[in-house]
Amino acid sequence: MIRKSLFFSALVLSFLSCSKEDAVKQPIADFTVAVSGQAPTATLTIVNKSTDASTYAWTFGTGASTLTSTDKEPSGVKVDKTGDITITLVANNGTVTNTKTVTVNVTGKNALTSYSDLEFALNAGNTTYGRLFSFETGKMYKDNEITTAIGSKIHLAFGSMSGTMFYFDSPTKTDYKVTGATVTKVSNWPSPSPISVSDFDAMTDDTKLTDLTITDTNDSFGKTNIPGVVLFQLASGRKGVIKTKAVNDVRILVDIKIQKY
Repeated sequence: MIRKSLFFSALVLSFLSCSKEDAVKQPIADFTVAVSGQAPTATLTIVNKSTDASTYAWTFGTGASTLTSTDKEPSGVKVDKTGDITITLVANNGTVTNTKTVTVNVTGKNALTSYSDLEFALNAGNTTYGRLFSFETGKMYKDNEITTAIGSKIHLAFGSMSGTMFYFDSPTKTDYKVTGATVTKVSNWPSPSPISVSDFDAMTDDTKLTDLTITDTNDSFGKTNIPGVVLFQLASGRKGVIKTKAVNDVRILVDIKIQKY
């Protein structure tokens, strides 16, 4: 009898243990996404329909104003890039996780990245102003600041002839001694120009840049052509426009707008 009682008790404990494990609820990650408007000012409206979860981890694809979030239902997420954008939710109940991914399409135009009041040195060796610029770091560099590590990040150079004729240039030209730079195509004096100074000022997306064909013309512009525009294209394919604003004996002052993607 004693052996039978012990055996029965073991079965009961085993059953209760299994029941407790089976009772652990499994979280289900679930949500819907609606796109309002168009890029670069599209908005995502997210409705969280997850069940049996206590924490949430969201990740958003390139173009979203929010890359990650732990809110139950992220709000105010903007998208400035056209095409597909992927949203992933990992729902967790403290023990178990469950994941869901949704991809939605965003129409419209891509955003621009803008730079204001950049000062390029007219001549090599200037210790006050740089004549080399990186769209990766968003910084201007003097000649003596260029290293092998920085060289591959330089996208735009500037030069002048006798302080009367000016030109933006590819940093790959031997004049600039930038090791590792990639080729940038520049049209210093597009004629007729597909983008005017007033067009530049009004640009809020890449509408006017998308269909442009930009070739390196190896030309220049003079003081009488300021204010004016210069067109360029990076090796990555991103296109941009420079608005020249003012020049003196040592530097030229410009604004730049370039495709963000």
